[in-house]
Amino acid sequence: MKKVIVSMAMAISGLFAISVAQGVATVTEDSVRELLLEDDRFTDIKFEELNEKVQAAVNALGETYTVDSLKYNAEKQVTKVKATSKVDQSSKVFYFNNEGVEIVWEKPVLNIEVEEEKELQELP
Repeated sequence: MKKVIVSMAMAISGLFAISVAQGVATVTEDSVRELLLEDDRFTDIKFEELNEKVQAAVNALGETYTVDSLKYNAEKQVTKVKATSKVDQSSKVFYFNNEGVEIVWEKPVLNIEVEEEKELQELP
């Protein structure tokens, strides 16, 4: 009888350990898969330093939004405008190319798994 109870306890503890390990592995896998880079390479810029087309686009925003900050990515030639709605005080970020056209900007993503695999392959 003791052996049956001990074996059942071992089986239950084994199942518990496996389920906890799978849960931790899932969370770790998701967090390792993608890491958003905080350094989006945008630097502060003054309104006067923007070209005329971007200035016109920012001025057009002024009708419905209050501009909070202006930033510029010289590498991608994209202007980032953080603004607050005058109607409901919600915040929004706009991105404009050098032609003053609003674009969709996706933050760069670093795939850590690929880098880790490369490091492992390089080691003797």
